[in-house]
Amino acid sequence: MTPRESEKRRPRRRFLGALAALCACGAFAPFDRARAQSAQATFVLSSPARAAQIRRRVPAPLAAALRAQADASMARVPHPRAVVHTQGLLPHEQDRDASVQAQEDWRQTLLQGLAWCVTGEDAYAAKAETYIEAWIPHYVSSSNPIDEADLVDLLFGFDFVRSRLPAATIEKARALGCQMARGYLGERRVGDPSTGLNNWQSHRVKLATAGAFLAGDAALISAAREAFFAHVARNVDAGGLTYDFGQRDAIHYVVYDLEPLMLAASIAAAHGQDWYGAPQIQGRLAAALGWLAPYAKGERAHEEFVHSTVRFDARRAAAHVEGYSGWWQREEASGLYGIAARLDPHFAPVAAALDPQPVVRALFV
Repeated sequence: MTPRESEKRRPRRRFLGALAALCACGAFAPFDRARAQSAQATFVLSSPARAAQIRRRVPAPLAAALRAQADASMARVPHPRAVVHTQGLLPHEQDRDASVQAQEDWRQTLLQGLAWCVTGEDAYAAKAETYIEAWIPHYVSSSNPIDEADLVDLLFGFDFVRSRLPAATIEKARALGCQMARGYLGERRVGDPSTGLNNWQSHRVKLATAGAFLAGDAALISAAREAFFAHVARNVDAGGLTYDFGQRDAIHYVVYDLEPLMLAASIAAAHGQDWYGAPQIQGRLAAALGWLAPYAKGERAHEEFVHSTVRFDARRAAAHVEGYSGWWQREEASGLYGIAARLDPHFAPVAAALDPQPVVRALFV
């Protein structure tokens, strides 16, 4: 660790040492009605006003596409698990396949909740509630940001149906958010020191941010904001080059690194905070999106993982896992630019050309 990094971390350690004493988020406090009412007022990405805006803005063809996707999975049943683990595993290794099914529950919660928001049909809300009740009252965060990378989708779906849920479920969601924020803002390190610099930390920041805003705790939100600023400064250089590209030699990991940071900034923006344009990050996220844009537009090509320093990448290539060898496919960036376009209209033409999936287009319409 450089002296500059050490100077940054000392005040953060002092603050994080005090997190255990915080009682405002009440993660393990007994239920009371006043706290439940406060929790009901919190959200992660979509407030009731924003949900109404989505409903007005989504055009009929996009609403029809959402409806078709939601209908296609209406018969699916939840697959909750106490432990969700996919990180470092090839397809069919250990319990990876079962964990992939569980992660799909989180994505389905968002799809069904968004379909209800757009169409007003109760069947979609009821399906989202089924997933929420299968997970939120029982799940304890593992604080593994790769295993839980898509856990935010469960919380984004929760936003849409929150008004329909019992107070006890809302309180448990708030407690889960508090636990996530505390866990992901801690000093936990896995593997070599690069996990504090690369996409691993980007996903930690995203999950901490989502949890902090769901908990509605000002101290946790402040800590998440500082973690965001510190990580962007370490992860993206002034020219927009990410640490992950140097480590993995793959555009795939540029996208996988930037998308959680843009989601964290989007969550903050939904609460009136401009993290994307904050002077603390000196325009580095915009620079990174600009660096990536020629590849996303198809103007430049890149052969993936040729010089990666991570051994697991070679294992995935040898196992013929899709996307871990050959030329990068620009459609991989569709979600990233769909998110970015709402924060920075400069990237709207790139997003439009890539045509993101219906869920992304509707959520960030």
